[in-house]
Amino acid sequence: MKFKKALLPGAAAVAVLVPAVLAPQFAGASADVEQSAGSAKENGFEAPPAGSPYTLDAWAEDGWSAPWSLGMDDRTVVDDTEPAHSGDKSLRVLYPEGVIGPEDSGAQAPFELEDADEYYLSMWIKFDEDFSWGTTRFSGKLGVGLAGGGACSGGMDCDGTNGFSSRFIWHRENGEAALYYYHMDKEDEYGDYLTLQQNGSAVEWPKGEWVNVVQRVRVNTVTNGQANHDGEIELFYNGEPAGGVDGLRFVSNDDKVDKAYFNSFAGGATTEFAPRNDSYIWYDDIKVSTDPSDICELDGSCG
Repeated sequence: MKFKKALLPGAAAVAVLVPAVLAPQFAGASADVEQSAGSAKENGFEAPPAGSPYTLDAWAEDGWSAPWSLGMDDRTVVDDTEPAHSGDKSLRVLYPEGVIGPEDSGAQAPFELEDADEYYLSMWIKFDEDFSWGTTRFSGKLGVGLAGGGACSGGMDCDGTNGFSSRFIWHRENGEAALYYYHMDKEDEYGDYLTLQQNGSAVEWPKGEWVNVVQRVRVNTVTNGQANHDGEIELFYNGEPAGGVDGLRFVSNDDKVDKAYFNSFAGGATTEFAPRNDSYIWYDDIKVSTDPSDICELDGSCG
């Protein structure tokens, strides 16, 4: 696989995966990647009753377990009033006017995965037609990401023993699509950014339209307690390559990818990032697996 160097917004010069050579990844996970037969999960939100909050207990009934949650009880609704991506229902999450942060906006829960070197995560998302990107500053965490160990985030220093995280975000006044990731060599105190790009242009999240994003995270190897520069992140938007980074150091211990981290809220650290009005995002057909053949969005085989 060939690589090129590029300077990413808010990040150091790192290797970017050339989209034209990513397709072979679809054929199956690498032979040396640790996999588990019970690693696949999927949620189309069809089981819970419409109009109810999707509580942590309801998630657990659908096979998704987490030790804690924020916002699931009072800012989520299993919705059948808007067209779902598939089936009759999707999950609607509220980002209230004038507030930021996980205590008051969106929803959080670190759903447990079986440890593996590599995972793929896919989700369908739809922003409401009147979604507010912010007030005078613009950013927010989006849906489900991948993480491991202590899920290093929130301005923490990632020292190799406290984990890592990789989450989609919106940012800028035009709702630009990006990945926000914490690793041992991050340049910015609050994580590094990778803007999704296709056909030479930045991807902007549309409003009122279902779109799909997939990320693949592969944890680095460790030799005699030293983290090797071979971790990877790969991105796809609506089934097509949208960028990636390699040469990453996530861990210096035996932590693996072990969380599908629902970590979504407006902000930013100040109310300048707060929505101008109550805003909503719908989520549907969330999938996570060590095997790319479980992610039909990658090869266009979804029924």
